[in-house]
Amino acid sequence: MAYGVRAFLPLFCILLIPLVSSVRVYDCEPGTESTLCIVNYLAYTPGQDPLPQVNRSDTVKRVQLNYERFYYQRKALLNVYDVVLHETVLRSPPNVAVINCQLHTLVMPRDLEVGDFLNNMIKAVETDPAQSYNLRYLDLSHNSLDDLRNLTVLVNLQTLKLEGNGIDEIKPETFARMINLSILTLGYNHIVKIDLKVLPKSLVGLSLIRNYLKEIDFASVSFVFMRKLNLESNRLTELDVASMMRACPALQLLPIEYNPISKDEAQRIITELDQHNVTYYIDVDNVSDSNSSCDSDEYQIDRMCFSTSVLGPKTFLKAFVLILVGIVLLGVFGLSARWIWHEMRY
Repeated sequence: MAYGVRAFLPLFCILLIPLVSSVRVYDCEPGTESTLCIVNYLAYTPGQDPLPQVNRSDTVKRVQLNYERFYYQRKALLNVYDVVLHETVLRSPPNVAVINCQLHTLVMPRDLEVGDFLNNMIKAVETDPAQSYNLRYLDLSHNSLDDLRNLTVLVNLQTLKLEGNGIDEIKPETFARMINLSILTLGYNHIVKIDLKVLPKSLVGLSLIRNYLKEIDFASVSFVFMRKLNLESNRLTELDVASMMRACPALQLLPIEYNPISKDEAQRIITELDQHNVTYYIDVDNVSDSNSSCDSDEYQIDRMCFSTSVLGPKTFLKAFVLILVGIVLLGVFGLSARWIWHEMRY
């Protein structure tokens, strides 16, 4: 009897293997397998066993992990992008895109050259200061970053996009070693003041759109390659054009709309920019003056809208509505408390 059991044991183990090691294999979306591989809904958790596999050819240079947030809001299929996922599962592609996922943590691979992590929930980017990184392009726009200290080692970056995060301060060491950086976008953050001296002198384009800047000082700085500087939708009330042009002699485009600049100051700025052949608005589909419009608390000069108030009507309206809702809730609470007190008495 014991001999019979031993005889069937190898066969039993063979039959058991598929149950124990059921590896999930993901294929590239049809039509994307030459240099691009799009993988839909790849699920990965650090430490999982067995690891998922991606069936792709060696000619693939870009891997895009595709997720539909609408269907997976309650279930995060990918929280962490780490070295195991990059090297073992995806086989070290030089170009990776993980967009519109619920990614929380990014452990930067050393050999990654292009990283597109737009519209996630990344709070931390983990790097090793003792290592070198090949990364040239990094998009971390619309995440939850407020600390940039771990980005300092990415010295080969040429483009860095950080729009729509929780950034309120740029520390001197952040970009100190990024001598190759050409494009830097810091729009849609909470920056109140910025010291231009801490930014790389190699910048060609800088976006500070929709922050809370009240002033910007161009004294003692030099950006000889700067061609585009976006200052739209801040809280600037004036601009020293002469100082700016000395700092940025190659400047070609300077969007400055939606700042609370007085009419006289705005006209002076525009006149000086015209003298230096600098464009001060973005011409979208050649929209003419007659087709454009400004809000009730704005005035228009040469196709541009400038605010007459730092806050603007929408902010006042929002504040009014919030106050009104608070009064209503307080009234309801007061009436409810009075009714309960009345009922308890009897």
